Amino acid sequence: MKRRPLIVHVLYRLDTGGMERIVVSLINGTGERYRHAVVSLTDFGAMRAQITDATVPCVALHKKPGKDWLFYFRLWRALRRLKPDMAQTYNIGTLDLGPIIRLAGVRRLVHAEHGRDAADPMGDSLRYKRLRRWMAPFIDRHVVVSPDLQRWLIDVVGLRAARVAYIANGVALDAFHAATPRSGQRRILGDFAPPDTLLVGNVARLDKVKDHAGLLRAFRHLTTGAEGDKYRLVIVGDGPQRGALERQVSAFGLARSVCLLGNRDDVADLLAECDVFVLSSIAEGMPVTLLEAMAAHLPVVATDVGGVGAVVEAGVTGTLAPPRDPRALADALHAYLTDAELRRRHGDAGYARVATRFSLASMISAYTALYDDVLGKRACDDGHRAVASSLARREEH
Repeated sequence: MKRRPLIVHVLYRLDTGGMERIVVSLINGTGERYRHAVVSLTDFGAMRAQITDATVPCVALHKKPGKDWLFYFRLWRALRRLKPDMAQTYNIGTLDLGPIIRLAGVRRLVHAEHGRDAADPMGDSLRYKRLRRWMAPFIDRHVVVSPDLQRWLIDVVGLRAARVAYIANGVALDAFHAATPRSGQRRILGDFAPPDTLLVGNVARLDKVKDHAGLLRAFRHLTTGAEGDKYRLVIVGDGPQRGALERQVSAFGLARSVCLLGNRDDVADLLAECDVFVLSSIAEGMPVTLLEAMAAHLPVVATDVGGVGAVVEAGVTGTLAPPRDPRALADALHAYLTDAELRRRHGDAGYARVATRFSLASMISAYTALYDDVLGKRACDDGHRAVASSLARREEH
């Protein structure tokens, strides 16, 4: 039996987030074909426990804020010990590690772009564009999660088209498909949102790029209307903006109608208790939370940024609003909250769209083909069949 190649995933921190869920899905979904390891530049959070294979090495380098020159030596030493066949880095925080990874003897390198951060939401930073061009010779393939990012890397940054692959994110449908009934008493949020209320859900890291401050302004507009006392907003996630958002909720007088739940491991059940899903980001790649909401039969209101338009079909599965426009976001939400049939129709259409275009099985198959190509392996039909069969069993419902 041939030795399975070892792929090491290098990311800033393995904690709750859409990109991190994709990393865990790749590890869990391709374990029959590749061995995996994770190197976190800082530390690990809750997502580490979701790696099903307890033998997967997870190394924390405890990088200090700012310039930590000894960190580069710790990374080099960890890679020399692991001896991976390939490394995959994620987002701008790991992009400059290409030379160190190559010096450690790693012969193949893939870099994944899952979106931009709040410091450069439109990708205009000359410094970051130069860094991507300087690092390009060390990277065998760039993989992006949206057509928007693919066009930007090729047309704006200037990377070779043959080196940039688009692979859409995917989710496991069975985890979100009708997890709990949407009508009647809410099992989890019943005290906060009784049956006579309508619940708007948001799942996102509490970071400036997600613009929760704008979402709260939009929700304040909603609650000033004639039926505003019937509306509730639940925000799932944690991050550096939590304190500021809690103060904003208090200042707006929304303590009764807005709940910040923090990180949760029952997102599927929480989504099933919602009536509408909202995402207010100023920049995105392809948000996993949108796919999960659509898999839960929820209509979506989202800002038209990055790869969001590749997920949400405006007027069919949801509504797109301009970023940083709380009034437009409020108007789009109001249309759904006042029309149960529209919610049902767009929610069902969203589920069908995810099932046909954004399944976990499709994503895993695409990454398997990419990894085989970069590793210089011929695609093994038996290996592909084993992976595909395993994923198909998971997605049956």
